[in-house]
Amino acid sequence: MLASFIFLTCAALSQAEASDAALQMKVNRLVRQLDSNVLTERVAAEKALVEFGPKALSLLPPITPRTSAEVKDRLSRVRTNLERQAAEQAAEASRVTLQGEMSLGDALASLEEQTGNRVLGVRPASAQIAVKANFQDTPYWFALDDLLSQANLTINAFGGVPGALTAMASPEGQRPRNQGAAYEGIFRFEPLRVEAVRNLRNPDVQQMKITLEVSWEPRVTPLSIELPLGAIEATTANGQELAVSNPRGSLTASTNADISSVELEIPFQLPDRDINEIATLEGEITALVPGLTETYVFENLQQARGVENRKAGVTVTLDQMRKNQDLYEVRMRVRLDEAHEALASHLAAWIFSNEAYVETPEGKKIESIGHEGFLQSANEAGVVYRFDLEAAPTGYKFIYKTPAAIIKTPVPFVLKNIPLP
Repeated sequence: MLASFIFLTCAALSQAEASDAALQMKVNRLVRQLDSNVLTERVAAEKALVEFGPKALSLLPPITPRTSAEVKDRLSRVRTNLERQAAEQAAEASRVTLQGEMSLGDALASLEEQTGNRVLGVRPASAQIAVKANFQDTPYWFALDDLLSQANLTINAFGGVPGALTAMASPEGQRPRNQGAAYEGIFRFEPLRVEAVRNLRNPDVQQMKITLEVSWEPRVTPLSIELPLGAIEATTANGQELAVSNPRGSLTASTNADISSVELEIPFQLPDRDINEIATLEGEITALVPGLTETYVFENLQQARGVENRKAGVTVTLDQMRKNQDLYEVRMRVRLDEAHEALASHLAAWIFSNEAYVETPEGKKIESIGHEGFLQSANEAGVVYRFDLEAAPTGYKFIYKTPAAIIKTPVPFVLKNIPLP
């Protein structure tokens, strides 16, 4: 049996390698065709490269000083289109197929293998709990909530591990996770609290707030989430509509890689006392979702001045590296073709979370000991990174990693049967 498994695994790997090699050959041929003397052939090659989808991104050649202007322009457009496709795919729900009875640990391992979403914090005793899976091309959140509910577990939103969810025992009396939540794309929506307030001194001051938790698959962290209040529609069982307090306003939350959700407080006018439930609550968030992370490498740091490195819709410019007393400073800028407000002052924290470091000729990675911003506009941000180097940076590289595309995606949601106080 083991020998058969090894044989099948090796056969599958060989087929995958052959498929990758065949795709690389097609990409190489089409890239050469981008420089054809015939316009229709150049147009057809560009279209065909885009149609390969994001899997072709890593197979595209780098643009060098020897790349012709025609190929440079078309390759740049191809990369931009593929990066946008990758970002759009990232905003789609991961799907899960899993059948049968197994331990929770095995089920979560299978979910991670299929989706790339990690769940940590499951204690050994909980990992051995038997669960039943009946998922066929099922959205990730639906499958995860079902499994955690069977094991009487929930998610600690403040788990503190970037790129992962942290499980914990459900508090006593807490409803199962697969009750009351709604799912759309990579997002999970759940009403957490309803608070009604009457000011006894001033009866005109009265309000009801519904706290909505918005979570996302940990494989991708949105940069921000916005909920326009004018898009909210709340209806009671008898068809009566409940009005939000400020329909022209909106709720905006920036995100943190260490926290797997945000909370939005939706303000309503206080309903009549005889209304005890919202039958449906509908709305639509707008999320800024990053695409694939690209790596920008800069060499000859001591001589570099205003060196641009462009990939897809993002240009990173190394202004200079200079010594300032005992430290070396790297002054760089990031410019987005389509920023979608991602660089607004209240949302730009993600720029400072991007990985940035210096690499020695021996491949040693030296982290920055501090940074600060020096420029911020609608589509460009500047950062100074400081490094404590033991010697002059001869042969060193500066490496910066950032999403090469950001998309603005609308995500509708519908919640049902929300009890009121």
